[in-house]
Amino acid sequence: METVIDIAAIDNDRMLLEGMATWISRMPDIRLAATASSVDDFLSQTVSARIVLLDLNLEDFSDPVDNVVRLVAVGFTVIVITVVPDLSYILTTTEAGAAAYVAKTANLTSLAEVIRAVAAGDSPMTTEHAFWLGRDDRPDRPELTPRELEVLVAYGRGMTVDAVGRQLGIAPGTVRTHLERAKQKYAEVGRPIRHRGQYGERIREDALGRERLPGPNATPPATG
Repeated sequence: METVIDIAAIDNDRMLLEGMATWISRMPDIRLAATASSVDDFLSQTVSARIVLLDLNLEDFSDPVDNVVRLVAVGFTVIVITVVPDLSYILTTTEAGAAAYVAKTANLTSLAEVIRAVAAGDSPMTTEHAFWLGRDDRPDRPELTPRELEVLVAYGRGMTVDAVGRQLGIAPGTVRTHLERAKQKYAEVGRPIRHRGQYGERIREDALGRERLPGPNATPPATG
């Protein structure tokens, strides 16, 4: 029997919610279990869903970052959706713990893929999300090389230096060199890494190492 993914949606656009409910009713593995027009309204309900689609800009003028923080703090997994992308809020809600971001201009098939990936425990990245994160030019984010980023993410997720080296096909000494360079760059922007645990903190804060969802024209990987 196929597992059904319960989701909830917080949005003040009633037409969108009704349309979403109609669409989801045709999906055998996804169920819209609750809706609300604000985070306060949602948190006043008892719902089975643990995945929440959250509109970035609600009409109650609540702070998007605070909305994500409140939902994540009580155990919900948040997928941010919006029709008008705001770079600063996309960046800060991602850093606040949102698992994914989906533009309302995306088709419903793409949204379903994100929901399924999040339900599986991933933090998928849509093309739009990657684009907006790539425009992050805030001065407190260091410019890491692709290899420094790979090493930082692997080590920050708990791998040993030797394990990182084996995964990336480089020597342990090279891994340490990349880690030292990453540490130096973070120190230069005022965010020093003083102990092992802070590697993981930096990758969470900067939403690094997320899985990239393939685009609609992506070629499936070869098998065999």
